Amino acid sequence: MRRLPFIKPPTGWPDFITELVIVVLGVFIALAAQEAVNNWNARRDLAEFRSAVDREIAENLAAYEQRTEQSACAGARLDQLEAWQDDWRDGAGPAMLGRIRRPIGYTLSQDVWSSGVAANLREMPLEQRLRYAALYASFQTYENLRLREAAVWQSLYGYDQARSLTSPEVNALRGLILSARSLAWSIDGNWEELKEQAAAMRITPARYTLDEATRRLCTPIEFTRTLQASNRS
Repeated sequence: MRRLPFIKPPTGWPDFITELVIVVLGVFIALAAQEAVNNWNARRDLAEFRSAVDREIAENLAAYEQRTEQSACAGARLDQLEAWQDDWRDGAGPAMLGRIRRPIGYTLSQDVWSSGVAANLREMPLEQRLRYAALYASFQTYENLRLREAAVWQSLYGYDQARSLTSPEVNALRGLILSARSLAWSIDGNWEELKEQAAAMRITPARYTLDEATRRLCTPIEFTRTLQASNRS
């Protein structure tokens, strides 16, 4: 069997090994540098994502807080409606002259959180991830309550400027008042928990100003001073 000729590097083995080590080290350095760049980019993207999410949360907190600022006036409005329906239980009561109006609940945003979850949550520590998820779960709870509350108050609008009430209308009004109170209690209770969660993450509501619609809610409804008997079937 014929043996292959032994090939010696032109510059000798020591130089060849030195060059090989240099090449290998260069590859490792390039890979390490690329990994460092990738890590830096990931940290930068995560920091930008967190900053954007924190702003979205602060704006959502402001929107939610605006609703809770209306709770006292909304409760007073329900007190008036309850007293009105009590008057009509016996078949006679005042006519409504004013408008009922309702607490205004603003829609909360989840756009930033939803758009960046897949790309950035892999780099976020688990504890932070769970805290953000808990905040947005509370936001979703509020959204569900807000829509239900709006539907109840829309039904209450059917009594706007009513001159008289029948017995079925009195009973229906009573049910709507109880539903509105229950939803308001849930909204305020959820807010207290959400506020504590956000404070633990050092996030506070953005600045806001209550609008004219909110101030109108605090104006009592006007009724006639004389009692009227129901003549509707």
